[in-house]
Amino acid sequence: MPLRRWTRTARLAYAMRNPLGGFGRVPEGPAQTLRDPWPGDAIVGEKLVRNQTLFQGELRNLQHRQWDNPAWPDAYRRWLQSFVWLRDLRELGAESARIKARSLVATWIAMPAADRPISDPSITGARLAAWLSYYEFFAAAADDGFRKSLMAALMMEARSIMALMPEEVQGWHALTALKGLLAVAVAIPDQPEFLSRYLRLIDNAISEQFLPDGGPVTRCPEDQFQAVRELAEMLSILQLARLPLPTTLMEAANRAAPALRAMRHGDGGLMLFNGSAEQNPLLVEHVLNRASRSRVLAASLPETGFLRLASGRALLLVDAGAPAAPGHDKTAHAGMLSFEFSSGRQRLIVNCGASTQRGWAQALRQAAAHSVLEFADISPMVVDATGAVIKRPKITRTHVTQDGAHWLQMTHDGYQPQGGGLYSRQLYLGKDGQTLRGEETLHGGTRADFCVRFHLHPEVMVEQVENGFLLYTQEESWLFQSDAHASVEESVYLGGPERVATLQIVLFPTLPPEPEPPPVEEESAAAVENGEDAVTEHAVDSLPEAEDTGVLEPQDTANDTPPFIPEEPSAPPQEDASLSPLPEEEPLPPLQEEPAAEQSPLPEEEDEYAPIMRDPPPADSVPSLLAGVAHLHYTPRQNTASMAESLFAEQNRTPAAEAAAARQARKAEAARASSAEPVSAPSSLTPQAALQPPLCPPIRWALSLVSE
Repeated sequence: MPLRRWTRTARLAYAMRNPLGGFGRVPEGPAQTLRDPWPGDAIVGEKLVRNQTLFQGELRNLQHRQWDNPAWPDAYRRWLQSFVWLRDLRELGAESARIKARSLVATWIAMPAADRPISDPSITGARLAAWLSYYEFFAAAADDGFRKSLMAALMMEARSIMALMPEEVQGWHALTALKGLLAVAVAIPDQPEFLSRYLRLIDNAISEQFLPDGGPVTRCPEDQFQAVRELAEMLSILQLARLPLPTTLMEAANRAAPALRAMRHGDGGLMLFNGSAEQNPLLVEHVLNRASRSRVLAASLPETGFLRLASGRALLLVDAGAPAAPGHDKTAHAGMLSFEFSSGRQRLIVNCGASTQRGWAQALRQAAAHSVLEFADISPMVVDATGAVIKRPKITRTHVTQDGAHWLQMTHDGYQPQGGGLYSRQLYLGKDGQTLRGEETLHGGTRADFCVRFHLHPEVMVEQVENGFLLYTQEESWLFQSDAHASVEESVYLGGPERVATLQIVLFPTLPPEPEPPPVEEESAAAVENGEDAVTEHAVDSLPEAEDTGVLEPQDTANDTPPFIPEEPSAPPQEDASLSPLPEEEPLPPLQEEPAAEQSPLPEEEDEYAPIMRDPPPADSVPSLLAGVAHLHYTPRQNTASMAESLFAEQNRTPAAEAAAARQARKAEAARASSAEPVSAPSSLTPQAALQPPLCPPIRWALSLVSE
């Protein structure tokens, strides 16, 4: 590999020899034209005819002969140079669109070979596939000189892919580069080196992209969608040319398509984890149908680390895995243990999404942009200047099901080195999909300045009521309740094509009551009898200090609910074979009934938040779900930091603090290096932290269907 890198410039110069100069035979046209299977956007095509580009909602002027600019975002540069916008001109279909397409292609191929931006083989591959897919649209009726120059450009740039692969590009972009090489191999069969090089590189590119369960090695649903899309195009090209289908390619499509189906919500769009966006549901379905005729949905993704819990109309998608492996983690988000929840085709609880803008992209990687517990000044993972993860939390998970109900317990130790403790999240999804309950706990920590965020989809409306928050969708109403301090704050949603304002529910811990002051000494009692002031300095110091949290605490605490003590459970009957029970402070609930003679009577009043096994209450009884719970408080939304401040707080750290955090992370990694264990191994828990009681009571919450 190092030798190839040293000779890169020479190989690239040799590859870009112009065949029109006598170095080879140039065909008059392609032996086989391709068909682009994806739809275009006529609005984008109309803008191009008017010398404007519309990309990700931003309008720019199109400059003649300008194909690169350091000020351009990388995503826009890739889009412009890849010529994928030819499908938008083709969708417009007017003669002016045909002329514009031919003019732009002519401008590119008129550039000297040394001046063309061809350093990225994935952009080159997309460009070659686009030229051959729309050859009939813009080139079939052109003059002989244009068509000859186009075929020469196809050969030169295909040779550049051969010269640069496989070192220059990884991930699903490698599949894009090889797709372009395959397209030229089919169009110019007289040059067999193109096909032989494709067959030599495709197996390794596929093995590096997908995990054994078919999921993406980057753990990003967006990458999975793009990779399956490239596989579908390559299968289409091979079938069109009547070439044998490589076994590795077919097996990869049959594994990756079910994994992609498992990453969708009920609306057909993708879940939002690790830099993913929703994508167009119709396009996602179109890609899946092209990639595989089977409609199988993956039951689980153990290596990828995503869990899909479905019950009734409800769907719970959970990130229960560690950040991606080194080399594939530059888009990893600090969203470990976060989840998204939808009912039918409506998303309720989401993560904030992703962005190609650098500032937002960095901010959206933080825990504050996910529906999960977070601290304002510490992160569960640490990244270096290149975006790679240098501190990886250990994740454990245990998933149990029975009769359609789901119990899930997860932990990660990302906050432990900074005093946050071991984070434990328990989730329960009822068998009919009408109840979702959770419990958030920090074991062994010394800090209580955390919060738990639940970002809401922009289409969800919120109303505060006496018992909690009513969440309204077009079809249903859900009631969100908690025994913690709760507030509604502003949030942002970047799962769609544009940034949209939305709301989030934020829960703050309820600190335990201060100890009662010691009894007054005899001298003070005597002073009281004499009419003197008996409040000593010691008694004043023992009074709890008022906290400026904006929460109105009840003066009478006699009715406060005592700490939750779970019932003694029996062993669950069903459990993932690869997972052992977690050592936990509060064991999982019983999953099967004991004989009637051995059953102990239930307490008169159950804790309504614990994820114990029982049927959810009827919809008409949901308003009384918190009966007997006297410590439900709500904080004014204006007293909390804005969403932008929370998201960008991580970027405002001083260099000294960053250096200290990096040193602490390196020490923690070195300490754990000798005892590192794979994800989902319960023994990776720190026994001391697992046994230590939490600094404050667990935060319990419930989301229940009120009406349809």
